[in-house]
Amino acid sequence: MNSIIIDCSDGMSLYVLKEDEVYSSISKTQKKHTDELLLALDELLKKASILIGDVNNICVCTGPGSFTGIRVAVSVCKGLAIGTGAKVFESSNFDAMCFGDTEKAYYLCDAFSDFVYVRTFNGKTYKDECLHFDEFAKKFLSNYKIYVSSEKLQNQLNNAEIQCKIAESKLILLFKDKLLKNENLQINEIEPIYLRASQAEIEREKKLKGENNGRL
Repeated sequence: MNSIIIDCSDGMSLYVLKEDEVYSSISKTQKKHTDELLLALDELLKKASILIGDVNNICVCTGPGSFTGIRVAVSVCKGLAIGTGAKVFESSNFDAMCFGDTEKAYYLCDAFSDFVYVRTFNGKTYKDECLHFDEFAKKFLSNYKIYVSSEKLQNQLNNAEIQCKIAESKLILLFKDKLLKNENLQINEIEPIYLRASQAEIEREKKLKGENNGRL
């Protein structure tokens, strides 16, 4: 059985699973998702010596994260699934970070412009939201552990004298678990996760407010 995992929420991470073998292509600086994703995936499939028609399952990370990256990844996942008949699966960044955990903890991903995506997990249930970094720094509970997705966030929290650890992504383990449980979705059920408006939407809203305030 052959599977593909696509994660463009932060950079571009691709995985091809061929039986028990894992082939990967990871770039945390990749921004040209539209131009590079299919080319990188084609190279990885060649490395694994399989054809796109031989892929049985496709898993995509739906966010939160880069707006462009998530949209491109979801679109490519859907397109490939339609063309190949592969089953589709989804995962959020937070699901991959906290898979198997049972302790009270915060999980943070970079939302850019001094904002962070936050999952608050009390050991049983969770809440996902987008907060300004200063707001999170004021409201976090000291009896909760904090896990972050990047060294950048770790340094930011350490500078605020908040202890944290970089979380290990368990995306492959999570996908394999979903595969065993047959937790595939219909293609039209795969949707990006947006916890805040895009920067373009924010700037447009500011502009509209400014224009309205200037009217007599």
